[in-house]
Amino acid sequence: MNIIGNLGPFADTFPPSRLPWLVRIIFKEWNNFSRTTRNPLENRITKPFVAYLQSCPENRSRPFIFDANVKLLDPEKDTEAGELDIRVMHGRLPRVFFAFECKRLNVIRNGKYSSQAGEYVGRNGMGCFLSGQYDGGSDCGGMIGYVMDNNVQKAIAAINKALKTYEDFLRIKQPVKLRISSLLREKDQACYETIHMNIENDFTIYHVILPYDVKA
Repeated sequence: MNIIGNLGPFADTFPPSRLPWLVRIIFKEWNNFSRTTRNPLENRITKPFVAYLQSCPENRSRPFIFDANVKLLDPEKDTEAGELDIRVMHGRLPRVFFAFECKRLNVIRNGKYSSQAGEYVGRNGMGCFLSGQYDGGSDCGGMIGYVMDNNVQKAIAAINKALKTYEDFLRIKQPVKLRISSLLREKDQACYETIHMNIENDFTIYHVILPYDVKA
């Protein structure tokens, strides 16, 4: 991966040097973002969070544009190629972005616990990046996991177990687990990563696991 990257407004890739800054923003503003509903659906978490990121005065001086639920258009067909949960743009080209796919983890449904780890790592989770559906012009993307019961370590253990099941589908390189990324190593704000084999270059998925943290 290019460590510095082109920082100009018409760069053809999202600059990797901005990724640590971006992940720190997600952690910092998540702690400031007010969450008042105990068990909302994923979109009802993501949309207000992105709206908060857009309106936060401090973010106006940062080189990022945040959008939620962005539909990707297929230039060759009269169809949509996909929908990004969170698109982060650094420049002016709409097809150059860093994407986050967001999933809930450790959910209580009808009184029953579900880790949701299979959904997180599966075709409509991490698989969206490896299929090329979320191609933003670079060799990395991001997952955000909302841990609804705040037990982050339990959620990570469930994801690691699911990664073993989906190992071949995800073309994941050893070790087959979330490992702490050099992108951000803070003890309470660790970013994780998995690396996947692609035809040309390896693809890195960064994982930001967030405790939902609404008190009963």
